[in-house]
Amino acid sequence: MEKHTVYIVTDSNRTYLEVGHCTDINMRLAEIRNASSALFGNAPKLSNVVYMAFFESKEKAEAHKTQLQHFTRMQREKIIRLKNPNWLNLYAMPTATANKKVVVYA
Repeated sequence: MEKHTVYIVTDSNRTYLEVGHCTDINMRLAEIRNASSALFGNAPKLSNVVYMAFFESKEKAEAHKTQLQHFTRMQREKIIRLKNPNWLNLYAMPTATANKKVVVYA
């Protein structure tokens, strides 16, 4: 049985919030990174996954995605802050940067 993931991805400045749904988050993030750089040179670099929710059925995942898409920006930020108060990247970092220390000021 497939796991369906609903995610919110943003750029480093938190200017854009994109809501999406997929079954393979690794492949989807690679597509997002490649598409934004290949199609538009000035496109935002969406690289930080700040919200993830997992569902067993496609219908529930699609319903949650639709609900998030209809939210205002303020409502989306509130949902993100409930699970990820510091807006940390929830996606596993590459091994080259995994040993760097990160200081978070709240």
